[in-house]
Amino acid sequence: MNTAAGASLPEEDAFRREVLAFLRATVPPKGATQAGGPGGSGLARSTAFQAALAAAGLAGITWPAEYGGRGLPGRYQRIFDREAQAFELPPKSLEIGLGMCGPTLLVHASEEQKRTFIPPLLRGEQIWCELFSEPGAGSDLSSVQTRAERDGDDYEVSGQKVWTSGAQHSDYAACLTRTDPDRPKRDGITMLIVDMHAPGITVRPLRQLTGEAHFNEVFLDGVRVPVANVLGEEHGGWRVARTMLAFERQALSGMGSGGGGKGGFAGLVAEAQRRGLASEPLWRDRLVQLRIHQVVLRDLTGLLQARARRGTGGGADGATASLLKLAMAQLVQETARVAADLAGMDTVAWDPAGPDAGRWSAQLLSSLSASLGGGTNEIVRNVIAERGLGLPRDVEGDLMPGDDPQLLGRKTVGRAH
Repeated sequence: MNTAAGASLPEEDAFRREVLAFLRATVPPKGATQAGGPGGSGLARSTAFQAALAAAGLAGITWPAEYGGRGLPGRYQRIFDREAQAFELPPKSLEIGLGMCGPTLLVHASEEQKRTFIPPLLRGEQIWCELFSEPGAGSDLSSVQTRAERDGDDYEVSGQKVWTSGAQHSDYAACLTRTDPDRPKRDGITMLIVDMHAPGITVRPLRQLTGEAHFNEVFLDGVRVPVANVLGEEHGGWRVARTMLAFERQALSGMGSGGGGKGGFAGLVAEAQRRGLASEPLWRDRLVQLRIHQVVLRDLTGLLQARARRGTGGGADGATASLLKLAMAQLVQETARVAADLAGMDTVAWDPAGPDAGRWSAQLLSSLSASLGGGTNEIVRNVIAERGLGLPRDVEGDLMPGDDPQLLGRKTVGRAH
């Protein structure tokens, strides 16, 4: 509690000074070159920055200290986030592990699993991915067919996953498997922690519209996974998956709240100034409206995260996380439309030798996936309607005579993560 309205406690001021000292010594301020920060690719910069955070005691500020975190209240994370806005931070290349898998481990993992997996995750030494979607199980994850058959102290896992972000770089994965095909769909699922370097795993990149290969398909052929790597309970994986999906949608909303593509919102303003449009009322209004949406989403994300940490609701549950994810997807696509309109013909034709070659086209094309990643916008709206507003469930399109509609999801394609 603050001692007075608008005042901060001495320990908060000391923490703010600690954060500023770290940031000034580690990353450049916004607008400066990257020469002062960790070099290399986006992934290399992210892992180097995470290692520096851990060494400074600033990794996992709200995570328990016994697993490598700082164990501080949520307001200290908000202090860090506010101060970090003035600096050029690396891309969030580790967000699947830090924003989705790690928080799920804290909720569902055994004590031994927490002590084994969380500290190296926080130090940036191990990269995680999600092995969820399959060719026949996109937004309806309860239809997963990847089999995990018990064989002594191991499971033997075989199947195919698709749309897996960062699989080519990952050390571990949270893998949704079917361990009992005779149970109702959601009751026969188990979440396993899979070593991505184990024999029998093949990762193949999927080329995107932008020419990049961020997503992958992953084949598992007789992969041995210790029974000790069950996350949660055997046949209880659906509960774990729902937890991770809520964290995923919340993390996705935070990743998209800055908007603006390369250079963020400041990059759009700089481009408007370069083109002599920043003083025109129409463009000023479009940029102001975009900024308002960004700030509202950022603050709403912070509020819900704070409520979740206090246990007062509104945080990482399905409805509120889905609301944030939907708002993020709409913001990313609106930002891309503003950027494309601003760039004009440079969006479709450019000088390959120019510093911004293909920048606006890549931003516009990549924004299309925002309405698919983490669940399609249509599925997300259903979650908000049913879990948040209490509206009746839709009629299921895949019901057969005798099926229980409460045990079936919707067979809708398009869940990338």
